This record gives sequence, structure tokens and C-alpha cells, in this order.
Amino acid sequence: MSRELYRVFIAVELTDKLKEPMIKMQKELMSSGVDMKPVEPENLHITLRFIGEISRELVEEVKKRLDAIKYSQFTIHVRGIGAFPNIDRPRVIWVGIEEGARDLMNLHELIMKFTGDIGERDEKGFVPHLTIARVKYVRNRDRYMEVVRKYENMDFGTQTVDSIKLKRSVLTPKGPIYSDLMTIKLS
Repeated sequence: MSRELYRVFIAVELTDKLKEPMIKMQKELMSSGVDMKPVEPENLHITLRFIGEISRELVEEVKKRLDAIKYSQFTIHVRGIGAFPNIDRPRVIWVGIEEGARDLMNLHELIMKFTGDIGERDEKGFVPHLTIARVKYVRNRDRYMEVVRKYENMDFGTQTVDSIKLKRSVLTPKGPIYSDLMTIKLS
């Protein structure tokens, strides 16, 4: 008997208004000669915790635990871009969180307190950010840096965070498909 595994994570979803300038930037980066896989607009989110592949029973346990989370709504202000490991040798290009970063960190710590013993260990430490692309290769460094300079202090806007979601990720050759398993409203 095979047991189906669910690849799950906990995230903050973004408003379309916040996504629009990010989508424009993704297109500019690609046309500047960056060989990259942009995050699909419908998949843009802030990951609070990647749990990984767990059984259906553990998904239910995570839901039960997340139900106990109490946290107040807050505002995030999204500004500037960066990259891991660094802007000169990007593997992941991200957008930064200015206002609200402390709240995202507090929420991450709370989620870890409730669910940290389930799924993958959190080895790297939590850095609030929004992944917009995974980079294979930068073909034209000068044009790439022009786009980076254009967006390095870009104000992408603000959004109220009034809920977090437990999401499932199904990996396909065309990229991941996300679905909501649970919404946790913030007070």
C-alpha cells in the first residue's frame, strides 16, 4: 500500500497590485539576457516555513496545530531587490521586505514553535523575502546590472497581511502547482 505524500509549506499570499511591478521586473530581467525561471504570477508568495513531504495524517496534525496560532494583522512594505548568494552571482533573485519584516520573523518563530518537529529542519535561518526567479546563467552582465540598479530601491508597495495559508505544492515539468489546504485568519 503506497502512502501519498503531500509537499507543503506555510505562506503569505500577495495582492495582484503588489505583484504587477514584480512581473514587469521579471520580464525586464529576462529580456536583459538572464537565463532564469521566473516564479509564475499566481505562485508569488512569502514562504514562512517549508515543511516538505509529509503524510496525510501529518497534514491534519499541522492543521490542528496551526489552528492554535493567534497573531494580529500587520502591514508589509516591499522594497528593493537582491539575490542569493549575492547580486553579482545570482542563483535566486528576490524582492525585499522592509516594514513588516519583524512581524514575519515573529510569525515564523510562532509557526516553528507549533510545527517545528514536523517535516524538514529549518537549517538556514529565516530571512523574510519574496523569491521572484531562479537563475541559471547571466549572459549579459552589463544589461543585467542596469536592471538591478533600476530596481534596487524600487518601492513595490504595501499590503495588509490578514491571513496565512497552508499550501500544497505539486511539482510538474512546467513548474509547481499550488493549492490551499487551510487559511489561518489573523486578528
